Amino acid sequence: MDEYQVWMLLAVQFMGAAIFFAATAFLIWVAFRVSKSINESGGNLLSKVIGTVFGLGVVWPGYNIANFTDLLNKNASYTLSELKKSGVEISAGAERFVSDNGDTLPEYSFFTDPIGAIWWLSVLLIILVGIWGPKNS
Repeated sequence: MDEYQVWMLLAVQFMGAAIFFAATAFLIWVAFRVSKSINESGGNLLSKVIGTVFGLGVVWPGYNIANFTDLLNKNASYTLSELKKSGVEISAGAERFVSDNGDTLPEYSFFTDPIGAIWWLSVLLIILVGIWGPKNS
């Protein structure tokens, strides 16, 4: 494997993540609409529980894909650092990428980005407050 292949593999992986995020953005909109609909209709307990489960089902994978993209970067960085250790010359951009993302074998972390976690928590709260909060007039 050479540097070009590492970059191409990372690009392909990010295309998949981008498609997944686009679908998640659409589902966030649907969850907001479901939340608003339940709030406006008064919603019975069953509809509130189903809306809550749907909202969690949207936020959970969305948050995880954000953490997964960080893992993709760190894995590419590790691969580039291993290439360099094996004697393959890597570009200055690759050197910078490795210095920014680390050169150790990455592991998935649930708390990768605190700002992202706060954003996803706010999305979840918007959904849940709409479902369980006071009815809007």
